[in-house]
Amino acid sequence: MRHSALRTTLKVTHPAAAIISYPSPPLTFSHPLSLCREHIAGEGGKNLTRRKTTYRPSGLLDSSETGSCFGQEGRRAPSVLPPPRHERCLRSAISRALSLVTVEPALFLEAMAYGVNENLLTNLTVDKLCSVHFGFDAETCRNLDAGNHTTQQDQVQRLASDYNMYTHWVEYIPALFTNLLLGSLGDAHGRRLPVLLTFTGHLLMAACYLANAYWWRLPVPLICLSALPMGLFGGHIGVGNAVNAYLSASSGTRSRTTSLSSVEWVKYAAQPLGIYASSLLYSRGGYLLAFGFYVLLLLAGVLYLLMCVGEPPTASEARGSSTRDGIKVGVAAHIKYTLAVPMKIRRSGRSGVLVAAYAVVLLLWSFARESSAQFFLYERKLFGWQLQQYTNWLVFSYFVKTAGLLLVVPVCSYYLGVQDAMLGFIGGISMIFYYTVFATAPEPWVLYAAAVLSLCSAVPAVTSRGAVSKAVAANDFGAVFAFLSLLECLMLLLGTPFYTFVYNLTLDIFPGTLYLVMAGVGVVVCCIHVWLLTNFDENYSRGK
Repeated sequence: MRHSALRTTLKVTHPAAAIISYPSPPLTFSHPLSLCREHIAGEGGKNLTRRKTTYRPSGLLDSSETGSCFGQEGRRAPSVLPPPRHERCLRSAISRALSLVTVEPALFLEAMAYGVNENLLTNLTVDKLCSVHFGFDAETCRNLDAGNHTTQQDQVQRLASDYNMYTHWVEYIPALFTNLLLGSLGDAHGRRLPVLLTFTGHLLMAACYLANAYWWRLPVPLICLSALPMGLFGGHIGVGNAVNAYLSASSGTRSRTTSLSSVEWVKYAAQPLGIYASSLLYSRGGYLLAFGFYVLLLLAGVLYLLMCVGEPPTASEARGSSTRDGIKVGVAAHIKYTLAVPMKIRRSGRSGVLVAAYAVVLLLWSFARESSAQFFLYERKLFGWQLQQYTNWLVFSYFVKTAGLLLVVPVCSYYLGVQDAMLGFIGGISMIFYYTVFATAPEPWVLYAAAVLSLCSAVPAVTSRGAVSKAVAANDFGAVFAFLSLLECLMLLLGTPFYTFVYNLTLDIFPGTLYLVMAGVGVVVCCIHVWLLTNFDENYSRGK
C-alpha cells in the first residue's frame, strides 16, 4: 500500500496549536520542544547542539541524544513547554545587567551615608556652638533663626562657617599625601584595595561623629578632628577617584563616559535617600539614632566590598604592565610614580593638552560644588529655614541632578555619539543659570526653580573624567586619578577659606555673593569647552 494512502494525524502541543499530518514512516524534524536544550545553553553558558526528535504515530518520541531534556527513549512527550523566546531574552538581559554590577551597591551605601553627614553635620555644629560654646539658653538656641535673635544668629553663623573651613582642612591636608599613595598602589596591587581603604576611613569618621553626638559636652573642635580618619584614607575625593579608577579598568572606550556617569548618578540618587532617612530618624530619636544609621550604612558597604567585589577583568594585565613600567613596592616609589604624571602628560603632545584642559574643568567644577557647604547657612539666614525645609529642597535638588545624569549622559554620549566637550559646555550653561538664580532668589520657591536649572550641572565632571581616562594607558588609571585627587584637594584647601571669607564678608550686605562668584566659574567652564570644540577634532573631543 502506498504511503499516501495511509496518513496519520497527530495533534502536537505547540504554541501555535498546529495539527501536523505526515505519512508513515515517521518524519524527523526540529520541534520547538528542543528549544529547552538551547535554553539550557543560554542559562549555563555551555555549547550544546540542538537535539533532533522523532515523532511516531503512537505519540511516543525517540531521543537521538542520551540524557536529554526528555529522559529515556520511548517516554511520552511532556506537555509543559519551555518559556517563550521573549521571556528567555528578558532573563538573559537581566543576567547580563547584573553581571556588570561591581562596586555600585557599596557606592550607593556610601552615598547614602554621605547624605546623612551633609544633612546633619552643619546642624550639629550650629546646635553645639549655640549651647556648648556660647552657652545660650535652650529657648534661644531653639528659636535662633526665628528673627528675634539676630545678634546671636550672626555670631553662631560666622563661627559655624569657620568650623566648616577647619573641617575641610583636617580632611584634605592628609588626603593630599594619601591620595598620591592610593592611586599608584591600585596600579600595582589591584583596584579593589584603594576602594576598600577609603570606605574604611569614612566608617571611622562616622564613628567619631557618633561619639560627638553621644557625649554632648565634648568641645566643638572635636567635630573638626573627626574628619581626620577620612583624610588619612583619602577623603571624600579619594572615594570617588578610587571608584572611577576601578570602573575605568573594567569598561571599554565607547562605554567609558557612560560607565563613569554611574558614579555621579548613583551618588545623586542615594544621597537624597540618606538625607530623608536622617531627617526622619532625627525627628524620632535625635542625633544618636541618625548617626547610628550613618555608621551601619558604611559598615554594610565595607562588608559588601570584602565579600562580593573582586578585581576588575583587566586588573591582572594592568598589574603586569605596572611592574614592567617600574613600579616597585614602597611608599616613596608609589608617590614618585604618581608625581611623574604631569611629565607623562607633557610628553603626550596634543593628547596631553586635552588631558590638561579637562583636568582644569574638573578642578573648577569641584571648586564650585564645595561651596554647597554654605547652603544651609545661607538658607537659614535668608529665609529662616529649619532642617526639614532644607532637607526637602536638598532631596529635590539631588533628584533633578540624578535625572540629568541618567537621561543626558547615556543617551547623548553612548547612543548619539555627542562629543564630551559639547556635553561639558551644556553642563557649564546649567551651572551659570543654577548659581545665578540661587544667589538672587527673592522667595523660597525660587530655590526650587534654581534646582530645576541644575539638571546638567554635574555633567562637566562626568565628561572630564571620561575624556581623561580615554586618553591615558590602562596601567596609569590609578596614578592619573590620584594626581587629579591631589589637585582637587589643593583646590579645596584654597577654596574653603575663600568661601568662608566671602560669605562672612557679605553676610550683612548680600548673602548670595558667593554663588554669583560660582556662576562666574561656570562661565570659565563654558569658555574652556568652546576652546576644546574649536581646536580639537571630533575624535579628540570624544577622548578617543
